[in-house]
Amino acid sequence: MKALKRTLVLMALLSLVYVVGMALPVPTMEKIADWTGMGKVLIGAPVFIYMVRVLSATFVAIGVFLLILARDPLRYGVLVPFAGAASAWIGVACGLFGIASGISVLWFIFDAIGCTVLGILVLRFHRAAVKEAEGPSDAGAEGAA
Repeated sequence: MKALKRTLVLMALLSLVYVVGMALPVPTMEKIADWTGMGKVLIGAPVFIYMVRVLSATFVAIGVFLLILARDPLRYGVLVPFAGAASAWIGVACGLFGIASGISVLWFIFDAIGCTVLGILVLRFHRAAVKEAEGPSDAGAEGAA
């Protein structure tokens, strides 16, 4: 159970970092775009600023959701494995869309690997926590009789 809680908290903290994107000044976004090689193609567009802010707010909301799940993972039933499966799916999607769009691997590799691995860990740790909570199986008791 500890591993599941810690993994959910780690995922939450990584999501909550995006609170910065909600208030990042546009000139700072431009500097980051130059530094990372993204250029200024989208940075000046109001729709890009809107997308950055909305996506950041979405990640913050997901981070809060994950912190709630981490408090008592077994209490929330299917929501915990859903969070794991959703994270793994997002990781795979980041990898596929990143490759298909032809952008630098540095733009998506950490999201692709991180989300996929953490999602799989949540699924694995959740399964173990459920088995632990259920206690010893009846099959062992029948064999002893």
